[in-house]
Amino acid sequence: MTSLRSLAVVLALLSVTSAHAEEAGRFRLVPFVLPAYQPETSFLLGGAASLVYQPPGESGLRESQVMLAGAASVRGQFSLLLQPDVYFLDDRLNLTATASAARFPDRFFGMGAYTRAEDAEPYTPIYFEVELSPKWRVAPGLYVGPTLRYQHARISDVAEPSALRAVTGSSGGTTLQLGLTAQYDSRDNTLNPMTGLLVRMNLRSASAAWGSDYTFDVLRLDARRYLTLPWAERHVLAMQALVELRRGEPPFYDTSRLGGMEMSRGHLEGRFRERQHLAAQVEYRAPLFWRLGGVAFASAAMVARNLEDLEAEALKPAGGVGLRFAPLEDVPVNIRLDVAYGSELSFYLNVGEAF
Repeated sequence: MTSLRSLAVVLALLSVTSAHAEEAGRFRLVPFVLPAYQPETSFLLGGAASLVYQPPGESGLRESQVMLAGAASVRGQFSLLLQPDVYFLDDRLNLTATASAARFPDRFFGMGAYTRAEDAEPYTPIYFEVELSPKWRVAPGLYVGPTLRYQHARISDVAEPSALRAVTGSSGGTTLQLGLTAQYDSRDNTLNPMTGLLVRMNLRSASAAWGSDYTFDVLRLDARRYLTLPWAERHVLAMQALVELRRGEPPFYDTSRLGGMEMSRGHLEGRFRERQHLAAQVEYRAPLFWRLGGVAFASAAMVARNLEDLEAEALKPAGGVGLRFAPLEDVPVNIRLDVAYGSELSFYLNVGEAF
């Protein structure tokens, strides 16, 4: 589900950027449709449309947008996403929200860092999710506010006998999570940054006291740094560190999933999953010729049930190379083709950078 949603979000952001590249009025509606490929879904098709409000250029204010995006794969997986991102009061208040639905036939390999490929079990989850986060600007580039997340999941098509039946959340359930979100963003561009820093922190709790079927806490910290290298124009070093910590007993579908098209490329998303997840990656981006560019990347990640269980043997390295093609000269968005190796050789065809 994460991979389909990520494609939908990038497509919607691409439509916003394209609206800016044209001579636009105060409102514009821009659609996009693009194919993609990744190991978790095989071939898929994604589409998006964004309604954008662009303030007068001399105001210095941020644009507001409402995105509608979706993606579907040849394996019967689909995701539909509605996501407003609106600014009020001269950018002092930012309201973001997400409403999504997904059907994602998937495989369960077990929990932990030592699962085996031959133990894969098919199952089909259906997810419905709503998240609301109003944030106030407390310093330049820094927004802080409460967050509310509602998720309902149904699990079907589970093989019998199944190891999945013994795992928390194997029948689905409902969670209502309350928490705090903070974001600092100094990037020069949201889709293909060359300089700047992005830090997102999200702290949420689910409890039976407010209607959840499961009781647990989640802390997620995502930090990204972009450096333009001094010895060559448009050569960029991108770095990311990710920490996901959980306390309590979350359902298996709300634990961390190592791998995917963003972090830890080369590992199938969900092949290794658990409550705790530490990961880091670095990517070197360089222009080649015309509208083509190249990248080289490496990552390392681990999962464990508890922090004291983290060990060097559980570390999952991965790395690879890729090509980038900019289809529009005045829009800083690339179509990317990556080949990576971690637990298996993987190929990724997508739109937008991995991070």
